[in-house]
Amino acid sequence: MLKVIVVDDQTEILEQVATGIEAYVKFENLDVNLALATGDPQAVLTYVKKNPNDKYLFFLDIDLATESYTGIDLASELRKLLPYEAIVFLTSHEELSLIVLEHRVLPLDYIVKQSDFTKVMKAVKIDLQRTLKLIGQESKVNKSYFTYVKRGRHYRIATTDIYYFEAMPGSPHLISLYANNKRLNIRRSLSQIEEQLDADFYRCHRGYLINLARVVALDPVEKMVYFDEEQTIACPVATRRLRDLKRKLT
Repeated sequence: MLKVIVVDDQTEILEQVATGIEAYVKFENLDVNLALATGDPQAVLTYVKKNPNDKYLFFLDIDLATESYTGIDLASELRKLLPYEAIVFLTSHEELSLIVLEHRVLPLDYIVKQSDFTKVMKAVKIDLQRTLKLIGQESKVNKSYFTYVKRGRHYRIATTDIYYFEAMPGSPHLISLYANNKRLNIRRSLSQIEEQLDADFYRCHRGYLINLARVVALDPVEKMVYFDEEQTIACPVATRRLRDLKRKLT
């Protein structure tokens, strides 16, 4: 089982993240337990010292400001106790990532706090899935499907088979789905599809929604993402999305 610990001294954000994680874990039936949600760094250290052999994913407020610890201080202490466990920083200031590098904490990810909480939770879900894979618990994750209706009939396709979705130019509610040996058209908006899918899918361009798990290569010069070694299956990436996409793929 993967244990998740969330630390933030802003009560509202702490409760939102904790509640979001619990709901997602329950919905996906993941082998994950929200072990602790707190604003007290000492409570975290006490807990992990009592349970040193468990697998953890920490979501830490990098801006944490208590009398004894900052978020980076806490991460450094956790690294001493648990050198290989996953740490994700929650931050309102993206530039603080440089300070983290100086402390050699090596986090799994940075999540920027923002008013659109759905974007925060999407990043949280990606990090949960990524950590489960890192600790070899892929089998604990239920296989998910994308469902659609065509000519009055209901169909489904495994999300692991999907490469990407493309909005047809001039017809925003006509979407082409590209998957293993398959291409089909669906009458739905890209935004509606994005809401239905899990955190492995990313809007890399206004007209494209890609499956991060199927990406083979990213060319930042050509601004293209590829899904096969021969680079025959590809789609464009918007300039403003390049930096974020590179971060999600590393």
